[in-house]
Amino acid sequence: MEITLDKITPTEALIKINLKKDDYQPKVDEKVKEYSKKANLKGFRQGKIPIGIIKKMFGKAIIAEEVNDLLFKNLNEYIKEHDLQLLTDPEPNREKVEDINWEDQKEFEFEYSVGLAGEFELKPEQLSIRRYTIKINEKLVNETLENLRKQHGTMTNPEKSEEGDVVFGDIKHIASKTTNTHAIDLNKVDKRERSKLIGVKKDDVIGFDMKRAFKDNHQASHILDVSEDEYKKMKGPFDILVKNINRQIPADINQEFFDKIYGPDQVKNETEFREKIEVSIREDYKYETEIHFERSIQKALLEKTKVQLPEAFLKSKLVDRSKNDEQLTEDYINEHFPNYINDVKWSLFQNRIIKENNLKVEHDEVTEKSKELIRKQFGSSPQFAEQLESSAEQLESSIDQFAQNYLTAEEGKNYRQLYSNLINQKVFESLKNKVKAKEKSISAEYFGKLES
Repeated sequence: MEITLDKITPTEALIKINLKKDDYQPKVDEKVKEYSKKANLKGFRQGKIPIGIIKKMFGKAIIAEEVNDLLFKNLNEYIKEHDLQLLTDPEPNREKVEDINWEDQKEFEFEYSVGLAGEFELKPEQLSIRRYTIKINEKLVNETLENLRKQHGTMTNPEKSEEGDVVFGDIKHIASKTTNTHAIDLNKVDKRERSKLIGVKKDDVIGFDMKRAFKDNHQASHILDVSEDEYKKMKGPFDILVKNINRQIPADINQEFFDKIYGPDQVKNETEFREKIEVSIREDYKYETEIHFERSIQKALLEKTKVQLPEAFLKSKLVDRSKNDEQLTEDYINEHFPNYINDVKWSLFQNRIIKENNLKVEHDEVTEKSKELIRKQFGSSPQFAEQLESSAEQLESSIDQFAQNYLTAEEGKNYRQLYSNLINQKVFESLKNKVKAKEKSISAEYFGKLES
């Protein structure tokens, strides 16, 4: 057997495999003998079928099967041995395969087209990346407290709408008569139009300017249940037939409220409650700022690291896939191709970082992560805290079973997803230890603008 790599360009090549009879015949002979012992043919006793008949009836299929097994094994070994950075699965030359005469041909030549990545060098230690921390002030704590009060408050249906209410009704574009029943949160309506929807009652028909009320076309089109393109074409006035008014009465700040949020007797007074809120806010923003830091590292590496890719080759593979996928239209491929190229590059970078730093994820780590997620989900309910105190051992046993069921569900899809998340986490931990972090403390409002 002879395997060669013929480079067409620095990033495109053909892997050629030449097979001679001596490469596959020993396995073919073994398989023929197996068939002769196990096959059931009318007129012959099992195990007594002549070899010649087996060859005549099954010879071509046996040769094809053994040749394909030989190709698969040796192609993968060649790729691994030569550390080829393939960007797609090897694509066989189907014309050559179709031209094979399995009955008379003794030597075979196969070709596989492959896309390769050019040489590149990752230098995270040369990157200076901004790393943010959030200033937790009294305003942020007050806003969070008010949001919690609303979330755990009581829903009422007043006769007239006021600031902060939600108006529910049939929203209509007059010219096209497009109508959809939806809720409008007055807090999200532009101030200039909000006044028109304050003081309204059930069955009122109120005219308003939808384009002024909502600057976000995506949000407005969602309310009308039309595409953004359809919404942009809508001109002229809109109205709403009011069907209901919803008002959330905030929960009182008392022990019942504290227990709802953090569990029975975890908080004794408003001061302790505010302290707990501050800790929660700090933890939430720590997670969000770390995600931002990681994205900034990823973006910088993609921008600074030059790597040659066979873009025409990769696009042709997407076009081939589009024949069996209606979503992969030519416009879709062209629009999303830059993101696809970045995904390919990032995959190459990840593999390099994993290899150079010998990063691994053990089975126990995946199992423990699944338990952590389940505990967190259970822990969000006050009832769990009560059960945890009374039957910790029993609950832990239940969590073990939940974790096992979760990891084996959907043919191991959840397991693979958690494994991917954990190895990705280790990749970023490695990078964060190497880049130069420029620390800066900012307000939550400023951070929100960075994320939008």
